[in-house]
Amino acid sequence: MANSQMKSRKQLKGRFCMGTVVIVDDHPLIRIAVRILLEKKGHTVLAEAGNGVDAIQLIRTHEPQVLVLDLDIPKLDGLSVMSHLKSSRFAGKILILTASASADFARRCLKAGAAGFMSKDGELDEIANAVQALLSGLSYFPGDTMALSREGGDSRTHSASSPLTNREITILRLLIKGKKNRDIATTLFISHKTVSTYKSRLLRKFNATSLLELVEIVRRGNSI
Repeated sequence: MANSQMKSRKQLKGRFCMGTVVIVDDHPLIRIAVRILLEKKGHTVLAEAGNGVDAIQLIRTHEPQVLVLDLDIPKLDGLSVMSHLKSSRFAGKILILTASASADFARRCLKAGAAGFMSKDGELDEIANAVQALLSGLSYFPGDTMALSREGGDSRTHSASSPLTNREITILRLLIKGKKNRDIATTLFISHKTVSTYKSRLLRKFNATSLLELVEIVRRGNSI
């Protein structure tokens, strides 16, 4: 387990904070599993959402203490949801729960305002410890994320010639998963032409001549 997570568990020993939670994930089984794990610890799950647009509305309505947020969600991706909540001065804590295990991506979420980051590839049972940490005023990130943040970042973060926007990262992640342009357009509620424009922009930023080359560059850099 990462150092920062171990530290959080030690600091929290003997004091458990119960809180209110909204869960946002487009996979119903993940939402059910997270709900069960949190409710077993006494937390109150106020609502669930499967896309970013519904998430924002539910957060306005319920004002949860903790938002458990997936990044690859339809209509409005998780990074865009965080940006919206930051501008609206959301008072709760955001815990990212994602299929990505990239330290660089965790660092980007930290900068975007998240208070915690968990990979779905890890032990989902840790979700209760993560929520408890956030409610107690602690952060919950992999240790290497915090180290990179203190050092001011890593020049090997990604191979792009200029920083990627949140939307570019979302589309890049979907492309790497093998999603077609039309599927990405449907998921993000944008036009097929817009997806093509973003793809061309990503190819230029990574100096790639094809999608296969782009995927190879990103995977080699382990940045998404």
